[in-house]
Amino acid sequence: MTTQIKGTSTITSRVEIRSAADVQVDALRVAMNQSFSDYALPINLTAEAFDVMMRQRGLDRTASRVAIIDGEMAAIWLVSVRGAAAYLISSGTRPAYRRRGLSRALAVDCLAALKGNGATSFQTEVLIDNKQAHNLYLSLGMTTARVLDCYSLSVPKSAVRRYEVSEVSWPSVAQTAPSLQDFPPSWQNDAASLNAIADDVQCHAVFDDAGAAGYAAVISTTGTLAQIAVRQDRRRMGIAGALLSSYQDLQSLRVINADNASGTFRAFMTSFGAEPTLGQYELKMSL
Repeated sequence: MTTQIKGTSTITSRVEIRSAADVQVDALRVAMNQSFSDYALPINLTAEAFDVMMRQRGLDRTASRVAIIDGEMAAIWLVSVRGAAAYLISSGTRPAYRRRGLSRALAVDCLAALKGNGATSFQTEVLIDNKQAHNLYLSLGMTTARVLDCYSLSVPKSAVRRYEVSEVSWPSVAQTAPSLQDFPPSWQNDAASLNAIADDVQCHAVFDDAGAAGYAAVISTTGTLAQIAVRQDRRRMGIAGALLSSYQDLQSLRVINADNASGTFRAFMTSFGAEPTLGQYELKMSL
């Protein structure tokens, strides 16, 4: 799609909105880094970190969109598609091209294409203090589904009680995990995302006669605690602490997108001295 947009001056530029199918992955990385360089949480992803992030979330370059102005990549919409569900991994506009309506143009083109290709739902997350992006998503018809908390956590030196913590593969606990969880993980932390980067997931578990009593899954490259859960009948017995303390080699962990509605999880984070960081809204819509 080619259209005209007003720039910050009186000059009118032509913008091409097109699929990112033929765009080099590293060009998308550079555009994303530049777009987030002045955000509340600046991003400067290495090629390795970008690769892990995109594999984890499931980048679909054909479904993704870029805005090109005078041969330059001005803005991006990086999208994942799983069956009939679609997810906005990241959207951003380079500072020199902002306030020209590029995000909306990308959104309209991308959502129409997703719907035309059979997608029936669309979701994303947005930082709580990013009111401009939040308002754009709401204007597109998205609604706020959940408030998601984030934390920074120092790995505890020792557990309240000692348990045998086993290092296991993520696939070996993936099917059992939902029965232990209090809330469904966000897109980037769910089973499909962890399956995609299983080689980068450190999964530790505690077992008893009934099976998995608790487990934790950490993404090694980013030091992110993607999932942790303990079976209902084994809670408040120190199993979660034992799981956390088993990651001594990482020293600290990031906790991303925990459901704010879970008072149990908030209390758990507080008990280990976790520091709240900037949270997000989870947004969803039907197509």
